[in-house]
Amino acid sequence: MQLRSLALAALLATSFAAQADTIALWDFNTFNCASPCATLPKPTQSANGGVLSGVGGATFSSAGGSGTGSALNSSSYPNQGTGNLTRGVQFMIDTSGYTDLVLTFSQRNSNTASAWTTLQYTVDGLNWLTATTFKMASPANPNNISFVDGLTYDFSGITAANNNTDFGIRFLASFAPGTSAYAPTLTTGSYGASGTIRYDNVLLSGDAIPDVPVDPLPVPEPHTYALMLAGLATIGLLARRRAR
Repeated sequence: MQLRSLALAALLATSFAAQADTIALWDFNTFNCASPCATLPKPTQSANGGVLSGVGGATFSSAGGSGTGSALNSSSYPNQGTGNLTRGVQFMIDTSGYTDLVLTFSQRNSNTASAWTTLQYTVDGLNWLTATTFKMASPANPNNISFVDGLTYDFSGITAANNNTDFGIRFLASFAPGTSAYAPTLTTGSYGASGTIRYDNVLLSGDAIPDVPVDPLPVPEPHTYALMLAGLATIGLLARRRAR
């Protein structure tokens, strides 16, 4: 299971969305908050609710989103060479009633932010497992940074995530693989703790578990009633004979 991006991911996400149901969506379109936000937004749409929170000392504000509206802007990341996988953003999402989960989202890194992000998930609300680690591409124009839309991760192979009240995901800034340092998003620049990462259109979709109809108790046929009454009459007759 790999993180997919760009046109392929957008095509996959569009195809999946046509078949799947929304479990939780944060589009942040009406989010308006100066840093540091004391209250983070609830899902725009949800089946069972969801909770958005920060991890570690990350702080948040609203900023321009992908397309219209706002996005969640995260900041206050660790200094170079410290705090690997300790700061980011977390989404707890109750997946009760759903299977075959798929995550899609948009991300935008500033030039000095960590190029590498680790996506983790939990199935018990306590312990976190790594789903994937991915790198944001260096912007072609450092003065015109844009969102990468349609990033996708398929959780359908993780059966423990299905129908689970304690499912959650989180995005954490991570060291470049095999190193003990953060790599900057802009490859010709330098990493800085003041770098920011924005998230938008965070959507968890899945397939609703169909309701299994409960068959009503069968209604006895008329001849069945007759046999039952005959049986009761026979039992009553035997009981009277024994009483004599």
